[in-house]
Amino acid sequence: MEANDTLHRAVAQAMADIVAGDPDATWRLLTLAEPSLRRMVRAEARRVGAWISEDDVTELALDGAVVLARHAGAWKPDRALPWVWARHRIYSLVHDHLGTFTRPIDDEVRAIEAVPVGASVDDPRAVLRSLAARHEEARLLEERLARVSERDADIFLRFQIERSFGNRAPAVTVAADHDMRPDAIRKVVQRVTERIGPDALPAAA
Repeated sequence: MEANDTLHRAVAQAMADIVAGDPDATWRLLTLAEPSLRRMVRAEARRVGAWISEDDVTELALDGAVVLARHAGAWKPDRALPWVWARHRIYSLVHDHLGTFTRPIDDEVRAIEAVPVGASVDDPRAVLRSLAARHEEARLLEERLARVSERDADIFLRFQIERSFGNRAPAVTVAADHDMRPDAIRKVVQRVTERIGPDALPAAA
C-alpha cells in the first residue's frame, strides 16, 4: 500500500508539472507509467488474439504516455492512476496500431476479422443500481454485492461484463484496467462469488 501511495504521489506531481508546462515532466511520467502501460498493451493485444512485438509495445507505451500528458489537465489526483483512468484511450491506441495489420495486402490474403470489443461501461455498479429499481434479478445481485468492498464488486461486475461480451480472457482485460495480475482478478471473482452465492447471477440467455 505504501509503495502504491508513493507511486501515486510521484505521478500526481508529474501530471501537475505537465500542466504547468515543464517539458521534462512527460518523460518522468513515462518512466513511472511504462511498466503498467506495457502490461496494458500486451494484455489488450492478447485479448483480441493479436501478436505484438516488443518494439511495438515500447512504441505504444510511449504513445500512451503522450496521450496521458495531453489529458493531464482533466485528471484529478484523487482519481485512479492516469493509465487506469484513461484506459480506453490506451486500448484505442492498441486497436489503431493493430488495425494497420488487418487489411489484405493482395487479392490472395483475406482480411482478418477483428474480435468484437464490448461497449465501455464506466461505472457498472451505478448501472446495476439503476437496473435494480426495475428488475428483481438485478436487485438481488446489488443487495448481495453490498457484502463485499466497492473495489471487489467493481472487479466482479467488469469480469462478468467482459465474459458476456464473449471475451475468452476476461481476467486479462480487467487486470489491465485495475493494474493487477490476472490471477489476482480471478481470486477476487472467486471470493465474491463465494460471498454472494452463484444463484445471485442472472441466468445466461
